[in-house]
Amino acid sequence: MKKVLLAALVGLAAVANAGDWHDFILASPHTRLALADTLAAPDSSAEAAVYEIAPKMPAKALLLSAVVPGAGQIYDGSWLKALGFLGVEAASWYFYSDYQSKGKDIETEYEKYADTNWSEAQYWQAIASMSGKPAGDIEALREWEHLNFSHGLHLTKDQQYYEMIGKYNQFNYGWNDIYTTTPSPTDKMTYLKEQIRSPRRLYYETRRDASNRNFKHATTCLTVVILNHMTSALEAVWTVSCHNREIAAAQLYFEPLQQDAKRYTALTLRVDW
Repeated sequence: MKKVLLAALVGLAAVANAGDWHDFILASPHTRLALADTLAAPDSSAEAAVYEIAPKMPAKALLLSAVVPGAGQIYDGSWLKALGFLGVEAASWYFYSDYQSKGKDIETEYEKYADTNWSEAQYWQAIASMSGKPAGDIEALREWEHLNFSHGLHLTKDQQYYEMIGKYNQFNYGWNDIYTTTPSPTDKMTYLKEQIRSPRRLYYETRRDASNRNFKHATTCLTVVILNHMTSALEAVWTVSCHNREIAAAQLYFEPLQQDAKRYTALTLRVDW
């Protein structure tokens, strides 16, 4: 590039000797150089010969990495960084799917176990025996349950239903290995003080805890996915901004000037950052 520029200057000087130097300079295109290792092809449609590296758009890099982590880094040409962010994304989704699937399988298992070993009818029979109310009057039993226990059995077998029957002591009465005879009213106080637990209830709780742990791990994986998107987007913006700050364009040309009513030509170097 330097050799081309020097040859051009020599050519300009030779031609200028044959005519009006100032008019020739006014009609001459400027030559613009880019201070970079890699040069794009000159724009033939422009008045001046232009060699430059176009700046990249931080907003585009942000959007690309926000959608697909690593895409903004690919846009900037940072392939190793892109591979890292894409690897974290793929691993996070893999482990999320694995933990979610395991949690759901164990959930199905412990719900089936509860349906087999915990009896709602047996629970209400125990409540009826302790309260002295008719076993068939569920509304009266629920009212007594509300007054004497901390929680009430849910009407439907939802997530709270399966949580309560294993978590709270009062629902111990429904497990089929705790009582062989109908409990008496005094059993309530003895049971609450000693916190007698059904072995099957304890096993049930271990399976429910295992399911919840897997669901928590899955949630953690989703958090990593979100953080990976955010980190990739911010890093892409920072890298592209650094790239743009490194670009410098230089123009070396003859500029016609006038001083004291006399025209002269000056060699001008312009650097754009």
